[in-house]
Amino acid sequence: MIRKAINSYKNRKPAIKKLRNWLFFIGIIAFSYWYINCLPDKLFNDSTSTVLFDKDGNLLGAKIASDGQWRFSPNKNVPKKFEKCLIEFEDRTFYDHYGISIRGIVRAIVQNFRNKRLVSGGSTLTMQLARIMRKNPPRNLREKIIELFLATRIEMRYSKKEILNFYASNAPFGNNVVGLEAAAWRYFGRSLNELSWAESATLAVLPNAPGLIYPGKNHKRLLDKRNRLLKRMLEQKIVDETTYQLALSEPLPLKPLALPQQAPHLLARLIKEGHKGQTITSTLDNNLQEKVTQLLQTHSELLKENKIYNGAIIITSVKTGKVLAYVGNTKSIDAEQGSDVDCIVAPRSTGSILKPFLFAKSLEDGLITPTMLIPDIPTQFGSFSPKNFSLQYDGAVPANKVLSRSLNIPMVRLLNGYGLEKFHRDLKNYGLTTLHKPATHYGLSLILGGAEAKLWDLNKAYTQMAQELKFGEGKEICFVKEKNEKHKTQNIKQTNNKTNNQKQVTRNSKQSTTNRACIFSTFEAMVDVNRPDEDGNWRAFASAQKIAWKTGTSFGFRDAWAIGITPDYVVCVWIGNADGEGRPGLTGIKAAAPLLFDVFSQLPKSSQWFVSPNEEMCKVGICHESGHRASDICEKVDSVFIPKTCLNSLACPFHQTVHLSKNGKYRVDSDCENVYNMKHVNWFVLPPLVEKYYKFNHPNYKELPGFKPECLAKISDRAIALMYPKPNSKIYVPIEIDGKIGRTVFEAAHRNINTKIYWHLDDEFIGETKEIHQLALNPSIGKHKLMLIDENGIAITVKFEAMGGN
Repeated sequence: MIRKAINSYKNRKPAIKKLRNWLFFIGIIAFSYWYINCLPDKLFNDSTSTVLFDKDGNLLGAKIASDGQWRFSPNKNVPKKFEKCLIEFEDRTFYDHYGISIRGIVRAIVQNFRNKRLVSGGSTLTMQLARIMRKNPPRNLREKIIELFLATRIEMRYSKKEILNFYASNAPFGNNVVGLEAAAWRYFGRSLNELSWAESATLAVLPNAPGLIYPGKNHKRLLDKRNRLLKRMLEQKIVDETTYQLALSEPLPLKPLALPQQAPHLLARLIKEGHKGQTITSTLDNNLQEKVTQLLQTHSELLKENKIYNGAIIITSVKTGKVLAYVGNTKSIDAEQGSDVDCIVAPRSTGSILKPFLFAKSLEDGLITPTMLIPDIPTQFGSFSPKNFSLQYDGAVPANKVLSRSLNIPMVRLLNGYGLEKFHRDLKNYGLTTLHKPATHYGLSLILGGAEAKLWDLNKAYTQMAQELKFGEGKEICFVKEKNEKHKTQNIKQTNNKTNNQKQVTRNSKQSTTNRACIFSTFEAMVDVNRPDEDGNWRAFASAQKIAWKTGTSFGFRDAWAIGITPDYVVCVWIGNADGEGRPGLTGIKAAAPLLFDVFSQLPKSSQWFVSPNEEMCKVGICHESGHRASDICEKVDSVFIPKTCLNSLACPFHQTVHLSKNGKYRVDSDCENVYNMKHVNWFVLPPLVEKYYKFNHPNYKELPGFKPECLAKISDRAIALMYPKPNSKIYVPIEIDGKIGRTVFEAAHRNINTKIYWHLDDEFIGETKEIHQLALNPSIGKHKLMLIDENGIAITVKFEAMGGN
């Protein structure tokens, strides 16, 4: 039997050998396939922290990665100090081997045998990288062999520099800190390139046992490790004696440092807009950001006494369109105060902050000149009756003073003349993104805060105006620094760069071209440093430079705005409560303007003001009294430069030739006075209602003489007539179903169809009519006096009694 078995084996031996060869060949093929494909396309796919730097590489803030680790995006370059420390500590033959160090393995075997325990693994930096890539599996012989093969494969695919970068970006540095850059900021509060020899040596020894020693844990063991490394580097003449002694004297950090949070709202905005996990270099200036943040915080402490808790500031460079400071809110430990809200992008009621846009567009449209008088009188548009903040009337105010004093009534009248739909469209072209409803929804209150706007949009619009004036065109506003410094995209777009994993963002909008001369005139009107507050008191804001500025206050004292413009900077400030609660005294002039000027005091002063665009301006005669283009009969004419677009404006309508009696005491006409006895005088005549208020603020204003008694009756009879109600009549006013007094249409007629008639009921102005002189009124039950005055001062008065009826 045994012999038979032996013979059988001998007969099968060639087949077994052949099978063994085939298995060996298949094994080689399988191993080769595994070896070639053992590395993933990307060695690391771990989530990274969202990191924000300023324009100079200073850390502004960071958000921890989704896996709870502080892991910054991969390094492009490893600092030389850290490289030398790491190689000396971990792998002195790094640049000489191909992933495996035979000498290191032999040394590890000898050390482990002598100590009768595992004290060294003999791993090269490349092998350690392979282990980190595999998420630090258990240490055993099988894993060590896998690491050997992976290390050689890594060496084939990547350069030594790339391997070093991979290691520095993904090695654990203790606690929840991963990667060299995160460690540099968490332990030393500075960038990689600013690390000293002692700091570099400290970081070099951390990945060796990150769970056992790091700043804040096993302090003495970490210090000893660092110092041993420094001594070895001295012995190897990597550092000199002086550097060595200085490095030894440097203390270790006692615990991880908190990362800066200089721009938390911008960081949150970037994450929301799709930049989570990226390292972003912004256009912000860290020093300016800190100063402005502190200024806002200081003002906030004062405003808290009035229960005003929130505010925001944004500063933009006119030259580049780059955002230099972005402070989205105040700092507070009380979550109920809404400090997490980014008030720069929160829609808020505009108050008066849109008025400069209307002023500029009205100039461009030829509707006004910069100094043209605009009526400031009781005004009613349907059910809308605008009021000035002071609740007073000036009769008529030059347009530039209307803007600087932020008078509501003249601005509403100007908007009515310019066109609501047109202005609504202009604001959209300027980039206001919150006007979601048609113009009719907002009505004429659009200019007084009837709509909402974002501080970001307003900053963009005013910066665009400054850029158009200074450079002839607007530029894109951006807060993220682009690699090639070009701005060509529409809206917010993103570009992935696989090399630096950095997101690049720009912002642009449809350009709104406003005539440069009109912008210049608008900014000139905004320069006045003396402004009235809501109590009518004038306040002077000291400034070392010329600043065009505007404030705004929303209805209910909910929002205070202040925006300032120089040839170099645009500063926008908002103050209020994030929840919309109004507070007494929350006005632009009191709450926001002081902060605006404090911010400007931190900025370099502009060397010169905007250059007047003379090619778009012309020198014309302007009536000194009315501000209109001078007519032939204007008594005093000023020769001034105005935008050429203003040549389309109306010539002075207020100077007229009047006929006086020979002694100059009365007005007369040919029906009651011989022509040869008349004096013909040019006179500045305002409409009666305008004159009523204007003369109190202008004591030099000369009222027209009254008509000669024998002329007055004739002129009155044929000039104006009241059709309904008749003098001393009783009229029936309908009572509605709900018991309220209904409306009755009163009607008058005038000889000149184009003449305005001003209606007063019981000495209160109630409206004006032109062409069709009808007015729907609801007088209370009882006796009343109705007075009608035309533009020439001709008046009639009737008394009537209103009676209720069905």
